[in-house]
Amino acid sequence: MRWLRTLVLVAVLALLLQHDSLAQNGRPPLVLVMDIDGPIEPITERYLSRVIDKAESRGAEAIVIRIDTPGGLISSMRNITEQLLNSPVPTIAYVWPSGAQAASAGTIITIAANIAAMAPATNIGAAAPVSGTGEDLPPTLRKKVDEDITALIRSIAGARGRNYEAIELTVLEAKAYTADEALDLDVIDHVVVDLDSLLNVIDGAEVETSAGPRTLRTAGAQIDELGRSLVERFLDILTNPNVTYALILLGTYGVIYEIRDPGNFGPGVLGVLGLVLGFAGIGLLPVNFTGVVLLVAGILLLLLESQLDGFGWAGIGAVICWILAGFLLFGEIFPEPSALDDPLEISRWVLALFGAVTVAVIALFWVLGRGGGKSEAFIPEHERRLIAQSGTVVDILNPSGEILIDSEQFTAMTEGEDIGEGSSVVVTGVYAGGVLKVVDSGDAPMELTRRSWRDRLARFSLAHLIRQRRDH
Repeated sequence: MRWLRTLVLVAVLALLLQHDSLAQNGRPPLVLVMDIDGPIEPITERYLSRVIDKAESRGAEAIVIRIDTPGGLISSMRNITEQLLNSPVPTIAYVWPSGAQAASAGTIITIAANIAAMAPATNIGAAAPVSGTGEDLPPTLRKKVDEDITALIRSIAGARGRNYEAIELTVLEAKAYTADEALDLDVIDHVVVDLDSLLNVIDGAEVETSAGPRTLRTAGAQIDELGRSLVERFLDILTNPNVTYALILLGTYGVIYEIRDPGNFGPGVLGVLGLVLGFAGIGLLPVNFTGVVLLVAGILLLLLESQLDGFGWAGIGAVICWILAGFLLFGEIFPEPSALDDPLEISRWVLALFGAVTVAVIALFWVLGRGGGKSEAFIPEHERRLIAQSGTVVDILNPSGEILIDSEQFTAMTEGEDIGEGSSVVVTGVYAGGVLKVVDSGDAPMELTRRSWRDRLARFSLAHLIRQRRDH
């Protein structure tokens, strides 16, 4: 029996040696690399989640996250931290290249990885929370937020074996550290000059993942860099506050143009697309509900102004609503902790530009009102008496021709189908130059009813008030 046990032992050793040989002669271990090189936002969460899934499906040895960020949203930071703490694949945060930073939210993401490293001449820290507009929080709220974030830091530091006291100071006192200082304080694990050096240094390190303990085999690993997908790049652009705001306003202009001049198709389709994309961008960002309400109110008021040429007050209300929405959409009247050193805000230049464009659009409505005979405020008194008068077509209206009213001949125009000679028509408005707008007598009641409420509103319009002041 002794010879049988010896034979089994030799066979086991042979299998072990063969497995070791295959491991050495087979393909090298795979390491996936991604970059966080801007503000931390919801798209960053999506990017990391995709890379973790890809690493797991491809059997990657580790994920290296190269970091250079000024900070970002607390909500996104928390979600990314959760992904790192629960990743089945080992994660390595690497603040790189020289001159880069892992500031604010980037600090907490860096320490949440299994291994944290920095390149020389980089810095980490300054994680004091601020409001969504970049301002300091009120004392009571600041204490509440500080306690919340430092509790998170202690949990991460305990899981990763880091110096939580030094990390807490980045929040409580906005402390920042150089790479060497962070290494001396046990905030990070290594200071290395490049990615190859990092993979050589951490080779053989023991780390704890959600799938259990792992021994890293990263020396000579195959590196596969995964950039952001086209969808993620598009969403990254879409979630820029300035782009989101501009899409919604431009979309509104397109829809209004289509309503005023139906049948063009293009402006309406582009307008609806702009509104959909703009509100989709808002849905991906933390917004103030008051700002959203003001934005929608501005859209409705401008639509109303487009139907009440010369009214003015609705247009002014739209401008005011949109400017206030620009200030409040990504901020708070009472500040909440929605950002870490990287506030979301709409550029004042963008607000000024679209305020001016909207004023120009309202002015265009006034001009179109003068040319379209749609507002009582623009019609002289001697011409207004003709409205609701009946007449007879002398020369076919296709669309313009001549009509008789009380034996007096006038040039008239219809916006509907041609009206034949001898037909009865009713005047519903006056175009520029004294041309009468008419409809077939059968359609007159509905048209005059619509005209009646427009005229009543027009008596309170800015155009009417300005004309009265000028006449007096």
